[in-house]
Amino acid sequence: MIVPSRGERDTGRLVECLSALAQGGSNALGARIVTLEPGATETAVVDPLCGPGSVVMMSPASAEAAAAQPWQKLVETRRFVIGHLPAGPGAILRYELRRP
Repeated sequence: MIVPSRGERDTGRLVECLSALAQGGSNALGARIVTLEPGATETAVVDPLCGPGSVVMMSPASAEAAAAQPWQKLVETRRFVIGHLPAGPGAILRYELRRP
């Protein structure tokens, strides 16, 4: 999403930006930590920056998370799901969320 300047007069452009924001879009980059659900094979993450087309870049922050082999399973508005092998206790993952 392109952020309009303070002096933007094109209402079409302003409406486009507001619509993108209402759908969770921005050029923002969010970085957070998530603990994978112990014993589960997927973990849902709620993030207000997430939207259709978002890219989740993950990096294991513990050996347990690396062993769980996480991958991006599903991306929706304001949430995504991480698929993984059954996670052990303390499986901590750092992720960055990017919007196109």
